[in-house]
Amino acid sequence: MGGPVLHMAKPAPPREAVAVVIPVHNAAERLEKVVPAWGDALARLGREYQILVIDDGSTDTTPSILEKFAAGRVKHLRTLRHDTRRGFGACLRTALEVVSQPLFFYTSADYPYTPSDLRPLLERIEVRDEILGRSPDLISGCRTGQAKPALVRWGGLAWRILWRVAVGLNLQPSPAWQGMRETLYGLVVGWLFGVPLSDVNSAFKLYRTAFLKRFPIQSDGDFVHTELVAKGTFLTSIMDEIPLTPAAVRDPGPPSVWRELWVVFKNPDFGSPPLPQPPAPGGEIPPQPPPTGTPREPVAQTPPATDPTPTPAEPPRPSPLLLWAL
Repeated sequence: MGGPVLHMAKPAPPREAVAVVIPVHNAAERLEKVVPAWGDALARLGREYQILVIDDGSTDTTPSILEKFAAGRVKHLRTLRHDTRRGFGACLRTALEVVSQPLFFYTSADYPYTPSDLRPLLERIEVRDEILGRSPDLISGCRTGQAKPALVRWGGLAWRILWRVAVGLNLQPSPAWQGMRETLYGLVVGWLFGVPLSDVNSAFKLYRTAFLKRFPIQSDGDFVHTELVAKGTFLTSIMDEIPLTPAAVRDPGPPSVWRELWVVFKNPDFGSPPLPQPPAPGGEIPPQPPPTGTPREPVAQTPPATDPTPTPAEPPRPSPLLLWAL
């Protein structure tokens, strides 16, 4: 007689490694708390990770503090530095040049995000859609904790009742409220780009690195939060939004982003990103080429024969992001 049959459980697949990118500028007062907190939270996740802090041209003691952290106080920390301030989007471009982990998460030191909130985002991005047969490309954290004015609450209730009665759609109230300015901005980019998130400016987003490397990042500044989501919407990416730990601080929102909004709206670039330039010795990042690529050299052509019949001008093509939103 044989012995009992042992059914060994299959080992769990290895969890994907994550790169945590933190752009900072003159953040010396906050670094002592923010960077070690992220190091402690990531060490408890049970997966490989790297912390990448991009010093965006700081003029205070930020560089010396980061050097102290990188010397061993915070494990798996790497720092890079811009010689001048270039903006949040430029920092993400710099990070993408060196990141090798399959998951790319970015956050900001300017808002009291809770590092442990990363865990539910990581769990959600690994859930495979049963119908589409693929996992999400983006999971965004939604800032909560601010009380909505009574007028906004009643207006939202009336709007949801209208949709429920008219088309039978049961809309859920958004937990996000960062003020009327942020709400109006969300409506504008929702209409223009089809952005489905209620808190698109949240700097607490988890992407698949391969997805971010499919196209160049055009925005140097804070419009990058919207640009990446808009391009993901256009490319039919799966995305989701998860409420974060409530915070008592209201984010005033980014500075003016209308110039970059117009550039991306008028000429969205889905081509191949420019080849990265290796970091110079000492961690300095050399100036990068424009994200939209280098223009081609003009090609000499023989002028065509003169034709008395005028050729009608080609009508301007609408933005593909606008067509997708419609």
